[in-house]
Amino acid sequence: MNEPGKISITANGKTYQLVEGSVIPDFLQTLNLAPKRVAIEHNRNALTPAEMLEQTLNDGDNLEIVKVVAGG
Repeated sequence: MNEPGKISITANGKTYQLVEGSVIPDFLQTLNLAPKRVAIEHNRNALTPAEMLEQTLNDGDNLEIVKVVAGG
């Protein structure tokens, strides 16, 4: 059970507790990841960069985060 005002999410198979009302950029900051450098799947749906910036996280959400690397 979560503490009052907290939610539990899963990201890349690991469980995290966050403050209720957190958005994806808030969570990425705790992981030291820049939103421009990742691709995110939220509950099995790929998010556009604009959607990622606005997506509020809810209890039980699942994220898959992939670092984007330039190459050639």
